[in-house]
Order: sequence, then structure tokens, then C-alpha cells
Amino acid sequence: MSAPLLSLCIPTFSRGRYLASLLASLCTELADFPYSYEVFISDNASTDDTAEVVRSFEGQLPIRYHRHATNAGAFANRQFAMSNCLGRYVLYIADDDALLGRQLADTIARMEADPQIAVVYAPWMLYDLVDEQSLGTFYSVPRDLLFERGQHLEMLDQLLRHRIFPEVQIVRRDVFERTMPRIYPHAFFAFVHAAEFLSAGRVLIQQEPFYVAITRYFADEVRTQAGTEEVEYAWDRYRGGLEYLLARTEGVRPDEMVGLHARINAMIADRMAVAIRIRHAYGRDPVDTWTIAMRLRGMGYAHLCPVPFETLAAAASMHFLLHDKELHLGLARMAAVGAFVGPVRDYIETNASRPVAFVDTLESTATLSDTLLVLRDESGLEDEPAFVQSMRERNVRVVLERDVLERFRP
Repeated sequence: MSAPLLSLCIPTFSRGRYLASLLASLCTELADFPYSYEVFISDNASTDDTAEVVRSFEGQLPIRYHRHATNAGAFANRQFAMSNCLGRYVLYIADDDALLGRQLADTIARMEADPQIAVVYAPWMLYDLVDEQSLGTFYSVPRDLLFERGQHLEMLDQLLRHRIFPEVQIVRRDVFERTMPRIYPHAFFAFVHAAEFLSAGRVLIQQEPFYVAITRYFADEVRTQAGTEEVEYAWDRYRGGLEYLLARTEGVRPDEMVGLHARINAMIADRMAVAIRIRHAYGRDPVDTWTIAMRLRGMGYAHLCPVPFETLAAAASMHFLLHDKELHLGLARMAAVGAFVGPVRDYIETNASRPVAFVDTLESTATLSDTLLVLRDESGLEDEPAFVQSMRERNVRVVLERDVLERFRP
């Protein structure tokens, strides 16, 4: 058999239900596809019915299937799939996403017409499969953007201008093989790969999407999407990828370099603001979220913070008081001394990581041991050295509410 023109590479691991839905959609979207193609599925040692799902579609799609004996890791499996396909063009598909057949064919036609194009990027559609509702695209560009080989500065300018994340791509297999792109922990792979592909040929960022990211798949199941999770912590990786692309540019004057770094900072600040919004909405560790917000302020972008600093500070101080591992190390309980009433008391009772007693006076704690004492009022401590010494002997640790609040002062 002759080699297919296009390889659809699908790395997967124990998500047979999603894979079945994807393969069914490919049967529909590619029913009249004008080019030869293969569906190369790289199974990362799944423990569910993935193999049975693949077999059920073998008569409907041109499938090649490889199953690893052991799990190689998500990134390695993705790279394996893209490195072992047969087509002239290579397209990675997540096992829980989808394609648009006509738009995909139009993109292949453009690459066939211009052999100098190394890779085509496009924004991706967001689609809620449960409500059958389109949610727009992840980013947009005002027109098709074509960069000649080596135009790294021009591409960086457009990525920063339009907040482009060059993730969805169709790349020539020979370019992929020559550049040998890898995924590194300190630089976002999409920016790094775009820089490397541009060193090998033209790069096109087109307006029209050919890829669909499914935001909700099944009404009875909630899944965490890697991209959504990543935005909560990956802004430094984004910065690293943009700096990698900047390093590929030539002839940049020092004053231009300063300006480009300022623009990179602005894009990263946008991503950090998104991270704060998502983290606060989903109840992530409030101390970490507070730290991100303070970094945003330190960068000069406090105005982008989507949650008031006072709100973040209050959440962080309470979380620190109730859950900080060092603060509670070796202790079995808490005692709140003073007028802890109303919502504050309710919050402590509901969210404390260990039993809590509420007492009016310090003397009421004389029989407690292995306890964290939270004091609203420190008066009297300095006048009772013997009592303070007895607390140490009973493994009673004292923290003042005012000190915790000061620690997280906006």
C-alpha cells in the first residue's frame, strides 16, 4: 500500500469511552475526505476496553494500532505517535476532541499548493457536547498570518499582539523528523516548537479552525482537561517558551529587547490573571493563589487581578491558620481563645483540619496539650511567664490572629 497523505495521531490511555466517541465522529467528518489518511492510535498500556473499541472501528476507518507494554508517560506517547506515523502531514488529536473534515481538507490543500510551508497552525473551536453549543474559539487572528523561514521576530510580534497559543497544528513529517521537537519542563512546548519549525520553513497561522476542543463530553462525567489545569500554574513555562522564541531572533537592538520583554510580561500577566480567576472559583489552595496575586502586583499589573486583594488575603489567612503543615506539625487539636463568633466561627468549625474548641479565656486552656492556641487578644501573656512555660511543656503552640492577618496584609 502507498503511504497516506495525512496521519491522524491519537495517543490514548484508558479512555475507551472518549476514544469511541472521537472515532465515531471521524467516520462522519471524514466520510468524503478527498485525501488518503491513516488513524494511528498509540495506546499507553490501557487497562480498560480501549483495544476492543479500536477493533470495533477497524472496518470503518484506516486504523493502525500500537499498544505499549508499559505506560511510557503522556508526552512520550504523544511523541511516539507523531514519530511513527506514515503520512506526509501529521496531525495530533487528543482522544477527547474532534475535527472539522472540510476545513481540514482545505488546510491540506494549502500545504500541497505551497511545499515551503512547514506547519499550519489554527485556532481551535470550543464546543460543549452536552448542550450541543459552540463556545467560540480559543484565540483569533484578523487574517491569515504567513511567516517566511527565519522570521522569528515577526512571528513573536504577532503571538504577543493576538495572544496566540500555537498548539493545534498540521506539520510536515519531514520537518518534524528534522527538527526532532521535544517537550521540556521550563519552556512551553508550543512556542518552542513554533520557533524550531520556523527555522525549517514557512509557518502559516490561519483564521479558520479545523480542530474542536470538547469542553464537556458526557453529562454524567466530569473530566479535568490538561489545558485548563495547566493555565493555573504554567505561566512561567509560557514565559520560558516566549523567551526561547525571542532567543531565535537575530539583530534585535537592546532597546527593542527591553520592549519585547515588557510585552512578554504583559502576556504572562494576562495568563496569571486567568489562573487567579480559575483557582479562586475552584477553591484551590488560597495561600498559593494569594502568592500569585502578589506576584502579579509586583509585576505592576495589580489592576488585572480578577478578585479583590482583600478577598484573597482573607481566604489565605484562614487557610494558613487551619491547614499550614508546619504550624500544625505534632499537634492534635486547636483551641480558639476569645470572641470568635458569627461567620468566622462557622468557617473555622466547618473547615478546620482537626478538632476545635472555642473558649473565652486563656486560663480555660490550662489542661490542654498538643494544641494550637489561636488568640484574638494577647493581653496577659507577658504577665504569666509560668503559664507560658507550662504551655511549652504541654506542647501548646500559640499564634496570634493579628500576626496571621498581618502576614497576608494586602
